[in-house]
Amino acid sequence: MRSTLLIIAATTFLMACTTPATIRVAGGDQAQGTVVMAYDYSLMQSPKADWQQGLQKASGQCQNWGYSGAIPAGKPSQSCMTETQDGDCVGWTISADFQCTAPAQQ
Repeated sequence: MRSTLLIIAATTFLMACTTPATIRVAGGDQAQGTVVMAYDYSLMQSPKADWQQGLQKASGQCQNWGYSGAIPAGKPSQSCMTETQDGDCVGWTISADFQCTAPAQQ
């Protein structure tokens, strides 16, 4: 019994450890020059987001659209992605907006 409790406690501890967040392009508008970057996480995760990496990915998206780069446009926001039947949130999406900078020189 004691060893079972130790295994459960160790598993819970390891699952709750900080993990790197994978930031992805989650949307945007080429005409307005905006890119939305986001990552997801669940109840037992403690993600660590590298928003510098997010800025690089947003800049790459903007460059694909003909802009010179991107800058952050506000603070990240959190929304519930997964709810239990009781309405408790157990999964979230963190998203942040980026604004594309001036069109690239031709």
